[in-house]
Amino acid sequence: MDLTKLLKISDALTLLNVVSGLLCIFFAIIGKPEIAAVLLLIAVGFDYFDGKSAKKRGIENEFGKELDSLADIISFGIAPCVFVFLLVKDIRFALVYILYILAGVIRLARYNIAEATAYFEGMPITVNGVAVPLLYFVFAGYNWFYVYYAYLILAAFLMVSSIKFKKL
Repeated sequence: MDLTKLLKISDALTLLNVVSGLLCIFFAIIGKPEIAAVLLLIAVGFDYFDGKSAKKRGIENEFGKELDSLADIISFGIAPCVFVFLLVKDIRFALVYILYILAGVIRLARYNIAEATAYFEGMPITVNGVAVPLLYFVFAGYNWFYVYYAYLILAAFLMVSSIKFKKL
């Protein structure tokens, strides 16, 4: 397959989503959580505009859909877990991270095979790219780490739920 024929402008935005998610992880590792949190929010922006760009240009395709899901699991599945883990540094909650990431993978797989409708079934994984930084900025300086764990558990259940969420 010729990648030059597969890759579209909206896919470049998707790849910038990946870059933002990876940079979030890197900045979390070096102890810069403020920058990491902002990078998660930037990833949300790229995720929003890649879909809008593809739809507006009429270039939505299976390759872009798969690429978007892979980007989303990095930026809104793995990156938030690494971010929270490095804030808290408590391995006792590894099961929470695993549950959350597995729920994100399942949610994205279900989305990829679902029929197009006016709503999402289960909470979109992208919501976590806003919620986790928001929790950080609200609770920074407090030792309320259980808030993060409660959120990750709630998010995991919402992502695999049958609750309908309106598309923006």
